[in-house]
Amino acid sequence: MRKIQILTLFASSIFILSALGCSSVTTQTASTSQAPITVIASEDFPSYSSINDLSDRADTIIKGNVIQTRVEALNDRVQAPDEDQEIAQNAELNEGNEELAFDKIYTIHTIQVAESYKGTFAAGDTIEVKQLGGQLDNTEIINDDHVSLIPTKDYVLFLETYKDTPASLLNSIQSLYVIKPASKSSQSTEQTSSPVIVSANPENDLTLSLDQLNQIQSEEQSK
Repeated sequence: MRKIQILTLFASSIFILSALGCSSVTTQTASTSQAPITVIASEDFPSYSSINDLSDRADTIIKGNVIQTRVEALNDRVQAPDEDQEIAQNAELNEGNEELAFDKIYTIHTIQVAESYKGTFAAGDTIEVKQLGGQLDNTEIINDDHVSLIPTKDYVLFLETYKDTPASLLNSIQSLYVIKPASKSSQSTEQTSSPVIVSANPENDLTLSLDQLNQIQSEEQSK
């Protein structure tokens, strides 16, 4: 099996509405041979100093669980503002009309929304969230930066949404949290404590609480 190490580049607003939603890794197209290809990928996203900064940047914050997953090749460039489109066109000319975006392999999760804290989604809605990585045919992209979403868990997700492509986590480390159910007494079936929210990624240095989520939701509803 051939293994290809690829480098990361910072996302640019030339190609997307903001630098947060789409990865911009450099890669190689799949070989014409049938030998399996493994691509090791990582992503560079801004980090945030607090939950407030994270929630201010996210346009959608939800609680939900995975009800369906698929793997798909996507061109992850989304529509940019007019001034950015002009910059991108000039860049294409300067680079000899080379491709500025290309299909990459994503795992796309359909999330059933249980509660919305920010954004236009409501309980009962579904939203698609993409993560770089997955396998199609003889090509596999492995992204060590993200934590895979599991259908049996409830998550809180800080997202950026787009018109023509699935939503993305603001970053792979700070934007995904797991809700642990309230504990029960060993001598009773009654719940003895509130659910606990923990980061899905052990490298995350931000702590999220139910009180913070309720505050975000309250501020959103008061607008």
